[in-house]
Amino acid sequence: MHVAGLVFLDAGPLVDAGGAVRLDAVRAHVESRLSPRLLQVLVRTGLGEGPQIWVDEPAFDIAAHVRTRSVPSPGDEASLLGVVEELNEPPLPRSRPLWELWLLSGLSDGRLAMLIRLHHVVADGIAALAMLGSWFDFDAVPVAQATHDREPEPAPSRRELLDDNRRRIARHIANGASSVLHPTRWLPEATAAARTAVGALSEGFAPRTSLNGPVGSRRRLLLARADLGRVKAVAHAHGAKVNDVALAAIAGGARALLEHRGEATDVELRAMVPVSERSSADRSSGGNLVSVIVVPLPVAEPDAVLRLERIARSTAERKKRPVRQWDQFPTAITAVMNHQRFVNLASSNMPGPTVPWYFAGARVREMFQIGPVQGNVALNVGVLSYAGRLGFDIVGDADVIPDLDSFADGLHATLEELGVM
Repeated sequence: MHVAGLVFLDAGPLVDAGGAVRLDAVRAHVESRLSPRLLQVLVRTGLGEGPQIWVDEPAFDIAAHVRTRSVPSPGDEASLLGVVEELNEPPLPRSRPLWELWLLSGLSDGRLAMLIRLHHVVADGIAALAMLGSWFDFDAVPVAQATHDREPEPAPSRRELLDDNRRRIARHIANGASSVLHPTRWLPEATAAARTAVGALSEGFAPRTSLNGPVGSRRRLLLARADLGRVKAVAHAHGAKVNDVALAAIAGGARALLEHRGEATDVELRAMVPVSERSSADRSSGGNLVSVIVVPLPVAEPDAVLRLERIARSTAERKKRPVRQWDQFPTAITAVMNHQRFVNLASSNMPGPTVPWYFAGARVREMFQIGPVQGNVALNVGVLSYAGRLGFDIVGDADVIPDLDSFADGLHATLEELGVM
């Protein structure tokens, strides 16, 4: 359940005369801008001590989190993505703060790539973008950061944890008793939740296709790009949103993949789409504030424009329904994902920076978000806007979807048909 970001930068300010990454300077830059949460570890508690807790890492070492690696020859995008697939495969070690950064050199076009990995328990996508955004500037000259000596806070004792958990249990009991005596406090919320559940179940199961299969540890990753201005124009012309255009392209990719496999395309696939519940004031508060909608993808429709219009009507209707907010979104999802039959794939769309960013003086050229695949949902397409461009990352389980290129070809073809490349 870690998420990742892939960033392309100008190499100039980040390498020395010999082309080697100035790793010490990069580490100093990142360490001076770390959010407090990125200096903490998540610790399992003992019997009776309550839920897991965040504690300061007593001996934080930036060298364990910021590292470099060279991309093998010929240094093209395929070579880079092979390295990214390898680096992004293992789980993040629980023994240290749940993030890491890799600077990837050796690209044939003279750029550097940066892979940032962060566990979902630290933050959802919107919060992560805000949290990690402190590493970047709006100008090539980095803004000086005030340095503060920070002493790690000691972890609470077992007695403190036990006492705190007793108080938590007492509050739950008191709240439960109050709810029994005053049902008007919880009945409206419970009724709304029940209606949401009934509405979801009434839509039935997702169609059975080869896209759903038990996910292993190996991944494949592909990228696609579109012009954000053209995407907005096409969306406006058809009463749609940017995310609807992205979903129409994803549906086109799924149609091409099913055709390649000789499977029926007269189906309506289901996509799980997270919806942020954050206001502009709490974008960097950490944790997860996410709801989910399930969007039908009309794969049977061969015309990209008609497909877009159907998706736009569907998403507009679904966003009007009350959706259940999950404070523990990753836990709730993974508990059922291995055997679920409600969705065929996942997709996440986030608005990124509208103007160029700089990292330690290096201009950021492109940004992509890389989501997880889990359970039996073997395909995830992340979408991220940045400085007038829309970046698609296509993540698939390497065994369930070895023919990920067919999906990517269909997605590209749809973007071309819509005129947004």
